[in-house]
Amino acid sequence: MTPAEKQARLAKLYDTEILPAYAARFGALLAHAVEVRPAARVVEIGCATGAFTWELARRFDLASQVTAFDASPAFVSEASARIEAEAAPHAGVALFAHPEIPASIPRGDRTADLVVSNLAVASAADPPAAVKEAARLLVPGGQLVLSAPLRGTWVEFLDLFREVLRENGKQESVAAVDRYVAALPDGEAVGRWLEQAGLQQVEITAARWEILFRSAREFFFAPLIELGPLAHWKRLSGRGDQMQDVFFFTKEAIDTYFKDRVFAVTIAGAAVSGRK
Repeated sequence: MTPAEKQARLAKLYDTEILPAYAARFGALLAHAVEVRPAARVVEIGCATGAFTWELARRFDLASQVTAFDASPAFVSEASARIEAEAAPHAGVALFAHPEIPASIPRGDRTADLVVSNLAVASAADPPAAVKEAARLLVPGGQLVLSAPLRGTWVEFLDLFREVLRENGKQESVAAVDRYVAALPDGEAVGRWLEQAGLQQVEITAARWEILFRSAREFFFAPLIELGPLAHWKRLSGRGDQMQDVFFFTKEAIDTYFKDRVFAVTIAGAAVSGRK
């Protein structure tokens, strides 16, 4: 599957398979942290299929303007269709695809009263740099609000995965998993991203919830997993037959440990806000 094909598939599956249990929950945290003001210039980084774009558009007044960016043209197309289908009065909305989102935002300094990002900035290759790029857009007194998954997300899978690797003598892969987990931020680390970008009055709201899977098969084939972290997890386990064996045994471990009950997987998330 080419990257473009993967994005097209993801855009079609997003609203039914990924948004309800995952992105919408982060979006709810984000929405509580956003301060609504009149005639606001709002920039959204990583609009996906436009669910949070519409939330912003309906909450801000008619004199406000929401400018939303995403790296995927497929997502922007879905977002445009969503906004166009809404008949209720709302702020103006402009959507753009830009391949370097969120690392580079095609907008001038001090041109936004509010910058928001539901998961996109946090998923950048260099999140602190992406936060600085987002903060660059803010006017003095402007607000940046972003959501991020925290360390503790997928912990039930990662614990079993590490155990399988250890039992199979794959110490290098165990160490790679440990580094992967250690690199996941906690809420204070995400707050420091904003502080390092020169923002003040940093506030953090954290939450945990569970996503339920009926079996290991449902877990591994869920679009949230298959089109999300699975490829990275596979790289951690090795290549070829070794990787296939590790995931076979991990599947068996999940179905054994969670026999006759659902596989409940934790999601730890946060919304973090700061002012310029």
